[in-house]
Amino acid sequence: MTFPFGSPSAVALLTLAVLVAAACGSEDVPKWKSERVPEVDERGWVPDQPGLFGFRRPPAAPPASIGEIGYAPGTEVAPGVTGVLEYDRERAFDGLNLMCSGDVAAAELASMTGEVLHRWAFPYRRLPDAPELEGPHQTPWRRVHLLEDGSLLAIHSGRALVCVDVASNLRWVSFERAHHDLDVAPDGTIHALARRERVVPAIDENRPLVDDFVLLLNASGDAVARVSLWDAFGRSRWAFMLDHLTVRQGDVMHANSIRRIDAETAARLGLEGVEAGQVLVCMRDLDLVVTVDLDAKVLTWLTQGPSGDGWRAPHDPTITAQGDLLIFDNRGGPGETSRLLRMDPETREVAWSWRGSPPESFASFFCGTARQLPNGNVLATESTQGRAIELDAETGEIVWEFVSDRVTGPDDSYVAALFEVQRVTRPGWLER
Repeated sequence: MTFPFGSPSAVALLTLAVLVAAACGSEDVPKWKSERVPEVDERGWVPDQPGLFGFRRPPAAPPASIGEIGYAPGTEVAPGVTGVLEYDRERAFDGLNLMCSGDVAAAELASMTGEVLHRWAFPYRRLPDAPELEGPHQTPWRRVHLLEDGSLLAIHSGRALVCVDVASNLRWVSFERAHHDLDVAPDGTIHALARRERVVPAIDENRPLVDDFVLLLNASGDAVARVSLWDAFGRSRWAFMLDHLTVRQGDVMHANSIRRIDAETAARLGLEGVEAGQVLVCMRDLDLVVTVDLDAKVLTWLTQGPSGDGWRAPHDPTITAQGDLLIFDNRGGPGETSRLLRMDPETREVAWSWRGSPPESFASFFCGTARQLPNGNVLATESTQGRAIELDAETGEIVWEFVSDRVTGPDDSYVAALFEVQRVTRPGWLER
């Protein structure tokens, strides 16, 4: 089922023809239609070619550190009404809600009605031998992952990955500069995004850029492997794309999510070359979703989104029960509003989509998540607005809605960014 969402122009580094062929796995690697590297305007857009995209942040004003991830703790005026605003008990998927926000290094587990049942917290300043923060965006927990025993993994953006127990005692910390996202295998191996600065000759022989990589850690927090996403790109059949990047320094890729692919998920996808043990990664500033073989250290599949539309600055692709990709398309709706998409990864056809009515009622410039729940509903986090909604996927109706009361900024005038709300089953360790 598709809900109307307008017709935003495609956004990518390459022409649609190139990426359609690449995404479909053609054996004949298509050629770039022009050797001209296009100029970009002050916004980073290519003015005369709507299907090309340069960069979202003007390269004339780079951050103090090229590896800095500049998400603000909050950007929108705090709402007047907060809490659980909608709850259809018959249609919403029952569970608890795990959430973290941009104001503090903490996470809360709350009931469907908003009652906080458990809280974890451990401030960055208490971490032993912690390096200095680059900015306030690194103070909160950007992403958390709940373990079976009640322990919690949490990311300080681009600075640290911590593990605290159910009582918020620190178990371990890694200063490998994890950022954005992580996933955990059944054997306890942690897959996280991390970053460093380095020169990648295939992109620029003289100037450094941010090298996003997949970091593997054991259950004790020790790093066991690192796989550069730039190197994996350069080893792949899509390496020719790197010759045509319009920006070649700083945070060019901006990887923002990672998901492990197990045997069941690989079977649902049914894509040639995509196998169990690989990972699904979103590269926001390239408008790409890729799969990576961590053993061979190479990209195995790539897409830029729906045929004709593409997506803009997307976040959090996951694989649904139907074998589709569900993604939070941050700026792909009318007027650069947000929308949710479920896309067939092989045909690139949209199987389902949703946007706000009016469109501006659903918009998150950064972050944002979308997950399919076991009953088929979709749980989405509209991060910059401090809001989470659960949608009946058949009707598009909101059956659960939460607006955070967490605030930040001067005089607490902004709602704290709600990085993610995860629906979890009630754990055995939680007292009733």
